[in-house]
Amino acid sequence: MTGKLYLFGIGGTGARVIKSLAMLAGAGVSMDADAIVPIIIDPDFANADVTRAIKQLNAYVSIREQLAFNDASQNHFFQIPIEKVVNDYRLGLKDTKSKKFKEFIDLDNLSKPNRALASILFSEANLQSEMEVGFKGNPNMGSVVLNQFTDSNDFLNFASVFNPGDRIFIVSSIFGGTGASGFPLLLKNLRGLGSGMPNFAAIRQAPIGAITVLPYFELKPDENSSINSSTFISKSKAALKYYENSVTGNQSSVNALYYIGDTRTKQYENEEGGEKQENKAHVIEMAAALAAIDFMSIPDQAPLLSCGTDAAGRVYAPNPTFREFGIEDDVQEILLNNLAEKTRSMLSAAMTEFVLLAKYIKEHLNDALGCTWARDNNFDETFLKIPFMDNLRFFTKAYLEWLNEMADNDRSFKPFKLSVKPSDLYDIVDGVKPGKIKELWALGKSGYNLFDAGLNEKRSQPAKFTPEQKFMELFYIVTKDIVTNKFKF
Repeated sequence: MTGKLYLFGIGGTGARVIKSLAMLAGAGVSMDADAIVPIIIDPDFANADVTRAIKQLNAYVSIREQLAFNDASQNHFFQIPIEKVVNDYRLGLKDTKSKKFKEFIDLDNLSKPNRALASILFSEANLQSEMEVGFKGNPNMGSVVLNQFTDSNDFLNFASVFNPGDRIFIVSSIFGGTGASGFPLLLKNLRGLGSGMPNFAAIRQAPIGAITVLPYFELKPDENSSINSSTFISKSKAALKYYENSVTGNQSSVNALYYIGDTRTKQYENEEGGEKQENKAHVIEMAAALAAIDFMSIPDQAPLLSCGTDAAGRVYAPNPTFREFGIEDDVQEILLNNLAEKTRSMLSAAMTEFVLLAKYIKEHLNDALGCTWARDNNFDETFLKIPFMDNLRFFTKAYLEWLNEMADNDRSFKPFKLSVKPSDLYDIVDGVKPGKIKELWALGKSGYNLFDAGLNEKRSQPAKFTPEQKFMELFYIVTKDIVTNKFKF
C-alpha cells in the first residue's frame, strides 16, 4: 500500500466527486491506498450536494465497521477504509455563517482608500452577498474568504495525523467561485505550511495531485440568480491562465494535474445554494474520482512524485505530469464497452457485482428468507432490522439512484438496464450478452432463482464470522461467481 489518500473536495463538485469515489469503493473497485480520508471544503452548510455526500460516507463507515478483511475473507465490497479526521468530513471556515461579505471584510471600518479599492474589486452584489450559500460563482470573493485554511482546529486535526508516505488529492471545478479560488489557495497553504503546524515538513513535501473540472453542465437562465452559466467558459479561461502562471508554471506546485470537462451539457435548475442545490450525478464526476485512483497507482519511486525546494525555500514539483480522461468512442450513451481498456477492466466486474447485490436487496431479499441459505445462517426478519442492514439498504439504494442519475444526462453513463424484469436479470449489462453457468446448482435456473441457488450452494461460511460478515462474504462470493461465468468483459 502507498499510504492514506487525503481527498480534499472543494465546493459542490468536490462533494459529488467524493460521493462517486465512495460508490466505487463500496462496489469493490480496487485502489492502492491504506485509507481514503475525505475533507470537504464548502461554506454552504446546507448544500444538498454536500449533505448527500456526507450521508453516504457515514453509511459506508458504519457498514465497514462491522466487517473484517483478513486471510479468511474473500469479500471486496467496502474493502477500502474511509476515515474521518474532521467533523462531518467538513473543514470549518471561520465567520461565514449569518454574515454578508461586506461584514466579513469589515468594510465599514476600512480606511477610505481601502473602501475605494474594495468597490473596484467587488460589486455591490458581491458586498451584499450572504456567505452561507457560498460564493455564487465569484472567485474574487472566494479568494478572500478561503485564504484561512490553516486557521482552524479542523486543519490542525488533519495535520496532526498526516504521515510521510500519505498523499493529497484536490478536487475542484474551475468555472464557479468556491472551487476556482479554493484550489490554488489550498495548494499554496499546503506547500508553504509553517513550522508551527504538526508534521509540516511531511505535508509540504507530500505528493499532491489535483483534478480541475472544466464546465460539464449549464444552469437554466434566471434573472433573479447571480449565477449565469454563459460566463462559465470565460471564467475557465481566466482561471486556466492564472493556474499556468501560479500553479503549473516553471516550478509547478502540483505533482499531477488532471483535466476533465465535456461539451455535451445538460441544464440544471439554477439554485444558488442551500437545500435546493442537488445536482444529479454525472459521469464526469465518476471519471474525476477515477483520477484519484490513477494518482494513487503511481509508484512511490516515480520521479514525477518527487519534490524540490528552491533558493527561497519554496517547495515545488520538478517533474509534474498532466493527464486527461477519454473514452474509446465519442458516443452520447456510454456503455462499458465504450470505455478504454484500462478503465473497463477496473470497473466492469466490480460495478456489475454490486448492481446485482443492490437489485437483490431492493427487489428480492424480503422474499428470500425461507431459502436454505437464509435459514441456515439465521438471516431472518430480526436480522434485516439491525443497523448494519439499514445502512446497507440505504447505501445500495443510493448506488442505484447514482447510476440512474448518471444515465439521465446529455452525456450519459448507462452501462446497466436497471429496469430489467427479474426474469431477465442477467440481461442487465447493456451491450453484453450473458453466458451460461455450467455448474450443477445453476442448471435450469434463471433470475433470482439462479441467485438463490448460488447462495444455497455457497451458504457455509466460517463459524467465526459474525452474521454481518457472513452475509457480505456470501453475497460477494455469489455475485463474483455469477459475473465471472455470465459476463465476458
